[in-house]
Amino acid sequence: MFFLLFFLIKSTNLVAINSTLNSNYASGTEAHVTRDNTNQILIDRVVLAEQQLRVQKQNYQVYGGLCLFVILSVIAYLIYSQYQLKHHQSQKEKELKEALSKIEIQNKQQEKRLKISNDLHHTIGEQLTSIISSLDNLKYTFAIKDERLKKKLKTISSFTSQASYELRDAIWVMTKTEITILDLQARIINYIDFLKLQHANIQLLFKVSTDVDTSINFSMLKGFTIYNVIQESIQHSLTYEDVSMVKVTVRTMVSNMVFKISNNGTGSRTSTKIRGNGHNSMEKRIQSVGGELEFIFLENAGNEIIITI
Repeated sequence: MFFLLFFLIKSTNLVAINSTLNSNYASGTEAHVTRDNTNQILIDRVVLAEQQLRVQKQNYQVYGGLCLFVILSVIAYLIYSQYQLKHHQSQKEKELKEALSKIEIQNKQQEKRLKISNDLHHTIGEQLTSIISSLDNLKYTFAIKDERLKKKLKTISSFTSQASYELRDAIWVMTKTEITILDLQARIINYIDFLKLQHANIQLLFKVSTDVDTSINFSMLKGFTIYNVIQESIQHSLTYEDVSMVKVTVRTMVSNMVFKISNNGTGSRTSTKIRGNGHNSMEKRIQSVGGELEFIFLENAGNEIIITI
């Protein structure tokens, strides 16, 4: 009995001891786990901090690269703009120098033309005028009965007058750099008035259509060529055709200027024969300034010469 009681007491003590040991082991294990968890959290935080620092560093590098790209782009744009500005200014300066050089050359040429025209006027012009006056004086001073001599003097006087008029035309052209349509009209009217003195029995007409743009300008060469061909066309009508009327008309057709010289002559001459009287030369001269010349010959109904510019 005593032995049984001792065993029970001993067993109770062993259970208590085991319970205490288990309790102590559980507490130690729990403390160890807690300590491990704390260390792992600290490690994770360090790793996360390192990752965040690395990402932040990469972001700074990207932002820095973008900023550097923007700065370099702005600098490149400014350099390019400065280059373009200098190039543009250089080009403008070059164009200005060329324009000034052309103006200077034109001014010198104009001065030379004016000097030549003045020299022609004061030398040849005065001499021709003197010849005309002398011929007129011969007619009234001396009683010339020889008809052939009278006719010869009249021919010389007419030829000299024509030469004097053509000299004035040459001087007029030499003083021009451009010829306006109004200048051309004025010269044609003057020429027709000059011819009326020699051909009083022939009706000479000049008409300008209302649709003609008076602001049109021709180069000196083109303007004088047109005027010269019109002169020659009128002269051909008076010389080679049996006419009582010669008419010059100016009009606009689409974007072109049209000058028509018409007459009421017989129109009986063949085109080949008439073209041999200087018409081929007239056509070539008009073509040389970018125009066209057309001949229209109508049997017993007159002739027309049409200049299209």
